[in-house]
Amino acid sequence: MRAWIEGQPVDQHEAIAAAARILCQARTPIVGGMAGDVAAVRAAYRLAFHIGASIDCEGSEALYADLGAVAAQGAMTTTWAETRNRADLLLMVGRKVGTNPLLAELVVAPAPLAGIARRGTVSLEAEQGDLPGRLAVLRALVAGRLPSSPETTALETVADKAKAARFGVAVYDPLELGEPAVAMLQGLVKDLNDKTRFSSLPLGVPAAARLAQAVGSWTTGDAPRVGLGRGYPEHDPWRFDARRLVASGEADAALWLCARAHGEAPPADIPSIALSGHPDGTQAGIVIEVAVPGETGAAVCFDERRATLTAIGTGPSSGNTSAAEILDAIKAAIGEKGQASC
Repeated sequence: MRAWIEGQPVDQHEAIAAAARILCQARTPIVGGMAGDVAAVRAAYRLAFHIGASIDCEGSEALYADLGAVAAQGAMTTTWAETRNRADLLLMVGRKVGTNPLLAELVVAPAPLAGIARRGTVSLEAEQGDLPGRLAVLRALVAGRLPSSPETTALETVADKAKAARFGVAVYDPLELGEPAVAMLQGLVKDLNDKTRFSSLPLGVPAAARLAQAVGSWTTGDAPRVGLGRGYPEHDPWRFDARRLVASGEADAALWLCARAHGEAPPADIPSIALSGHPDGTQAGIVIEVAVPGETGAAVCFDERRATLTAIGTGPSSGNTSAAEILDAIKAAIGEKGQASC
């Protein structure tokens, strides 16, 4: 297994000891990224509890655009697999979702349980910031609270197609829409269920964020953006936003789990440690190579098509140590540490 300190190759144990020193001396450390498997994310939470760190994850902005609306009013959602099998209409909300490969598969795939060879599609696009207003007009048209006019002709067509669907699904990217538009979209979906069967499918939230949400929920009772500096979990999506903590100068060290491909790099402005499945020695001040979940060993990860945790891979196929083992080794090297400040 390879490891680097400031770009220079070192022994793995030397890198672990150096990482432990950085985290032990930090007053407001961050544990982030969370691009790994269940075992690694659980180990990241154990380490964060031990050093009094805050926890954030890759893609948390998109995650909280969705969770904010869910917390405020609830949501009606379905899975990619259920959409593929049953939906006869896709309502594509926004522009960004159209570039998602998972949507492209849905558009061309038949719907076997709906008895159709090709499902219908209809788009609702808008300029930046205009989507909440357009969704509000569409919702009023669906509910019959807005009279027909030349200005609403295009949206009336969308409303008619949505009401005529046997099982429609509104597909959207939460980060593009933002919390207000997601909330309005969920209200539209609820209204449509007075007339037919309709649901929603968020695409674009990284699998790492969904996995961290699941592990965080059973570990602390909350999604990521949790602080453990007081010795118990405190959930605050603004206060424990990793990017804000770094930009404000509050955070003084970061450990980033980026074992899976395309994982976010750690912040460059503070001393950082990266556990990477595809390292080149430059991702952070300290870089330690770890096994890639599902590629160089069996793992449990979030499956975007099933929207659940799924076992992937068949067994160990490389000599690389898992991220969970490295995280536990760093925790052991730190030993006893006093409570970090919040």
